[in-house]
Amino acid sequence: MAFIPTRRPGVAGAGVTPVPASGGGDTVTPGTRVNILNGDSSSTNVTVATPGTAARGLAVADRVIACPNGTGIAGLMSFDVPADAYADPADGLVHLTYSKVTALTIWVDGPVTS
Repeated sequence: MAFIPTRRPGVAGAGVTPVPASGGGDTVTPGTRVNILNGDSSSTNVTVATPGTAARGLAVADRVIACPNGTGIAGLMSFDVPADAYADPADGLVHLTYSKVTALTIWVDGPVTS
């Protein structure tokens, strides 16, 4: 499991540098936007672990996000991971796993700071 650092381009801007998704999953900082680019020939699922519980200790189901396949923007899926729902109390990070990682890349954008 790899930690994916948060990109904060500021007003000057910055190029996007996706990294390969890890076969064992990845972690990201809560309160950010995750961007998945799926260049494979079929869709893939990203599972966002939900460590919290509801009333009376009932587990909250993990969030599964279907990522379409395609080249360029056609294979792009972006989603937010707010801290209140997805931050793991053990390490403070959001945990992601993938149904497959072939041609799957990821980058994370942080909140506006400039």
